[in-house]
Amino acid sequence: MDIRQALGLPHLLDAKRIVCVQPHPDDNEVGAAGTLIEMSKRGCEVIYVTVTDGRAGSEMQTAEPQELAHIRRQEMFRAGAIVGVTKHIELGFPDGGDYRVHQVTERLVAVLRQYAPDVVMTVDPWMPYEAHPDHIKTGKAVAAAVLFASNGVLFPMSGAPTPIPQVAFYATSYPNTYVDITSHWDEKLESIHTHASQFDNPEWPMLSGYLAYQANEVYRSWKKDTDPEDFAGYAEAFKVLATKQLHFFPSALYS
Repeated sequence: MDIRQALGLPHLLDAKRIVCVQPHPDDNEVGAAGTLIEMSKRGCEVIYVTVTDGRAGSEMQTAEPQELAHIRRQEMFRAGAIVGVTKHIELGFPDGGDYRVHQVTERLVAVLRQYAPDVVMTVDPWMPYEAHPDHIKTGKAVAAAVLFASNGVLFPMSGAPTPIPQVAFYATSYPNTYVDITSHWDEKLESIHTHASQFDNPEWPMLSGYLAYQANEVYRSWKKDTDPEDFAGYAEAFKVLATKQLHFFPSALYS
């Protein structure tokens, strides 16, 4: 039984408003820029929420943390313009800092209740071998916020209870939804490379080649059962779950 279909939930690309929560200023572009560009072009309102200030994420050894945070913030705005982001919300937690999931959850519940998106997108915190605390905490905080946004008892100071229908995880090892981003590939790479503090270095040719290889492998895996000869494209993969699948739903893994 397809729970999302039974609930009448729209396909990811048909969402009218999406809140995309990233641990660091570049994660949404790396994980989902092609899909978000397509959604924006279809008229979807794309709202970015950035959990940390990015002060620890660079090879720029000479940059002070505050300076680097400022640089990354400006890069985030420029990349967002390429993607079609309509609004940026910054939570300001320290990159790699000792904040807690519950703190992020509380802030996110307020955002979700205010904007009532059709879908929320973030990193998959349950990806095997994910070791970055910011990614794990962000993903788990988003899942909890999606679950609790409709709860009339929890977080009473964070706005009126608002149901959030579904969540989409990128950087996932358990995808169930694929999006063809072939026509947006160059824009995706441009949006990633706009984060110059992260990617404007001698490793960029190798990294961009790897990203292309990875996106092509996702595309081929997606198409192999319907058109095994179709291998010349790029795709992004997501684990999309109905909110009801986020609690006491063991089969969600196989959804």
